[in-house]
This record gives sequence, C-alpha cells and structure tokens, in this order.
Amino acid sequence: MFKGIRTVVVYATDKTRAQEFYTRVLGFEVAHDLGPELAFLRSRNGEVYIYLEGGKAPASADAGACRLSFFLEAEKTAAEAHAELRAAGVRLLQEGPEPVSDADACFQFLDPDGNIIEVSGKL
Repeated sequence: MFKGIRTVVVYATDKTRAQEFYTRVLGFEVAHDLGPELAFLRSRNGEVYIYLEGGKAPASADAGACRLSFFLEAEKTAAEAHAELRAAGVRLLQEGPEPVSDADACFQFLDPDGNIIEVSGKL
C-alpha cells in the first residue's frame, strides 16, 4: 500500500529555535518558510522532508512510553555522527552508538523540545 515515508512532522514550542537546530546542527535546508509557525525542511539529498510546526506544547518524553520516533541515516559512521552531535552540545541518550547488527549501530538524541530522534549508521 505504501512505498515509504517522505515527510515527518515535528512539533516545537518555538519554530525559530527548532528551525535553527534542524538546519545548523542536523544539516537540513529550508524548502519553504511559511511564516512564524510553519516551515518545510528537506535533507540535502531531497529524500526526507520535515514539516515543522511551532507554537505547540511538548509532551513528556519517557523512554518507556509509546511514541513515534524516526531514524536519520548517518552520512558517516554512527560513531562519527555521535561525536559531531556531542561536539555541538546535543543531548545524547547513549554514551555511544549501540550495535544492532554486524554492520550497523544506532543511538538516540533529543531535539530542543525533547523530541527523540534516532540515528542509524555503519559501525
């Protein structure tokens, strides 16, 4: 029925702050800035879009609660992506990437509103 996920919705308390994080730290580009509370961002390769909506109150993030998160595929190894996010002051949820197969690892971090983002990449 479906071929894949193209756009992920991210709700934020402050659209400007979230847009700065997703562009400056994570490398997304602004595809369309639609005013004070709405923007569309895209990955550099144009395969992933983020519908960013500001003015929303965050829900509490609980690792044991049911939630929807999304995986970003790292351009480099998972360890290199982890180190770059640590250097940028991002709140990481693991001390390092955790192996999930013989070739891949993953880790989680929080955006400024506490949304959990997962990263997968090569070991």
